[in-house]
Amino acid sequence: MCLTSLLVLMVACGDGDSDPVVVVPDAGHNVPDSGNGTPDSGGGTPDSGGDLPDAGGEPPDAGGELPDAGGEIPDAGGELPDAGGESPDAGDELPDAGGGIPDAGGELPDAGVTPDAGNETPDSGTETPDSGSETPDAGTPDAGNEPSDAGTPDAGGETPDAGGGTPDAGGEPPVVSVITNWGFEAWSGALPDAWLGSKSNLAGSDVQKVTSGAFEGSNAARLTNASSTHRRFTTAAMTLPAGRYTCTYQARGTGEVRNAFFDDDYSSYTGYTSVDTATWRQLTYTFNLAADVFDTFELIFSIRNTSGEHLSIDDVRCTRAPQPCDTVTCEPWAKCDNTTVTCEPLAGRCYDTVDCDEWQACDATHTCVTAEDRCVRHADCAGTPETPVCQLSTHQCIPGDPCAGVTCTNPATTCNPTSGVCELAPGACFTTYDCVGALPACDSATRRCVPADHASNIIRNGGFESWNVYSIPYQGDHLIPDYWYGLDNGVADPGTEIRASRLQRYTAAAHGGTTALQFVVPIQVAERFSLEKFNVPSGNYSCSYRVRGHGTIRHRVYSSAGWSPATDFLLVDSDAWQPVFFKFTGNVRDWRLFFYPSRSEADRDHLQVDDVVCTKD
Repeated sequence: MCLTSLLVLMVACGDGDSDPVVVVPDAGHNVPDSGNGTPDSGGGTPDSGGDLPDAGGEPPDAGGELPDAGGEIPDAGGELPDAGGESPDAGDELPDAGGGIPDAGGELPDAGVTPDAGNETPDSGTETPDSGSETPDAGTPDAGNEPSDAGTPDAGGETPDAGGGTPDAGGEPPVVSVITNWGFEAWSGALPDAWLGSKSNLAGSDVQKVTSGAFEGSNAARLTNASSTHRRFTTAAMTLPAGRYTCTYQARGTGEVRNAFFDDDYSSYTGYTSVDTATWRQLTYTFNLAADVFDTFELIFSIRNTSGEHLSIDDVRCTRAPQPCDTVTCEPWAKCDNTTVTCEPLAGRCYDTVDCDEWQACDATHTCVTAEDRCVRHADCAGTPETPVCQLSTHQCIPGDPCAGVTCTNPATTCNPTSGVCELAPGACFTTYDCVGALPACDSATRRCVPADHASNIIRNGGFESWNVYSIPYQGDHLIPDYWYGLDNGVADPGTEIRASRLQRYTAAAHGGTTALQFVVPIQVAERFSLEKFNVPSGNYSCSYRVRGHGTIRHRVYSSAGWSPATDFLLVDSDAWQPVFFKFTGNVRDWRLFFYPSRSEADRDHLQVDDVVCTKD
């Protein structure tokens, strides 16, 4: 009698995206366990009466052969498992345990001594038999120690073998993209996360979420630009290592698209690709980064002439090709060469002096520097007065005059005999910022530093040399500096608010001349002290004042142009005068300078200010 073996044949059909079809195990084209006759335990006499079961004089189903799992590989031979072209376990025929009495009724089972499904050991070792009270052919496999092809039963109520995940015999693992939110799955409000970078000029309203028919996942991005002028849609800035990159993305709709990237500048663009399809079409873009890019790389989609459904993109996958140097780590002053797969010094760096020019040496930081007895400029020869000139062709110090042949055209400059370069001459200036000594103002006509009372200074009585008694409303008569203590309505036209009694004529230590202004303001709250307002002609002005003592002070400008930005409070605690510099632009009316003194202390005679100057550049 022929041995009826129980086999599960599963053959993968179609591509990785289609559900596999499940093949019927345990039954070929005939009814299980029986030929064309009555099944093993129908209404007639069962297979085994008093005689040997199922096989009169012949050996039982599993005589000299191994039961259910013999020399052949159980459940899956050379064919693909779980999904063939045939019908699943429960097709048109009844499964092993259908409406009839199963293989193991009251009589001995099909296979000799060991019944198919009884209280004894099942057909294949210690595993669940082919048909018991459990769902047939699902769970522990028929035979062997290997796991079954699929956890889900071959033909149950659930989707077999290939649900939402990768099917049993799919392709390679999905490609990981270096692009964040490459599938447009994450959105913050109406905009996709990690897109619309700083180089985008496509309006946010022209980027829409597509939630139906995405190529992958749940979302895609629709881009709209009906004009013939291109608009850029970019990723957020990111860091990428040097290398060769290949990008693929899916596009559909109607429009034109091209690609480029930005690192510290724009790369060249590809040509436009015309898209006019209702189905997804894959496009490819490759680019090369010659060096690492830190926090500035943006991938660019340039679009134009969109219409109808406009242009949707999805599944933007960019990957970097592996390079030989990926596994090599170099010192900070070196970089791996992919051709030799060795660490080579960066430009200007060195392993040793051999890597430098012949007039250089390699220092402890692996940097090529000028050797002790060589030069790159005249100043390098200053230590050898007899040879003060650097001969650039040989990088040697030789006799001569560094200023020979040098002509300085600016009257504020002169040739420095050490460097051979035109530099600001002593006492000369380009602006008041250059006048840091005893002479605080710069005369733009002569380019020389001059005293605060010079005509070039637009601040009247900036040196506080002139004082007189004035009647101050609600305060009486007080000695105050001329052209100061500007009084206005304090709201639309702010003026001085500090009490006149807090202003003192100070002669113990002036910066210039004989007199300075002393603020006695031990209170915590700063109060305004102002110039009288005046008009300033157009031009750029450089200003400074000197301050000393102990306390805090800041300044601000107000005019027809409005307030200047507020400066921070300067903490002063020194007997030495220190300069404070600022600039402003003229062509304004009612200009005035404000001081805000506060928290002065008597240990350094409170706060003193002197030599307030503003000169036209």
